[in-house]
Amino acid sequence: MRGNHKICYMRCHNKLGVTVHRCLQGRAPQYLINCCHPTSDVASRQRLRSSSRHHLVVPRHRHSTLGRRAFSVAGPMAWNALPDDLRDPSLSADNFRKRLKTHLFRTLSALEALRNVLYKFKTYLLTYLLTKH
Repeated sequence: MRGNHKICYMRCHNKLGVTVHRCLQGRAPQYLINCCHPTSDVASRQRLRSSSRHHLVVPRHRHSTLGRRAFSVAGPMAWNALPDDLRDPSLSADNFRKRLKTHLFRTLSALEALRNVLYKFKTYLLTYLLTKH
């Protein structure tokens, strides 16, 4: 990822995570709280593993409209992508923010390392293919 993309990724995922956490604690506007439904609250999903892992229900969406970018979809998707220890709604706001920022930085550095490895592999492969003939 390039510099601006990293900042945008961090900002978006940080905002989504903090907003969903505030919704689950009841410290957000009601219209946002209504978008965050734990799977444990849905009768047909109470026995699934996701209900004990603090997952949220991701509603179906259309790709042609706002789709994934709507908070009702993007919020639960971002929340469900977090590690189990971060999805605990009982974490304090400050503790959650610190852990979320650490997680996002680690994710970005891992993606950057993977990108570098893939670039080196691509260079090696091209060099190999061009010198083979």
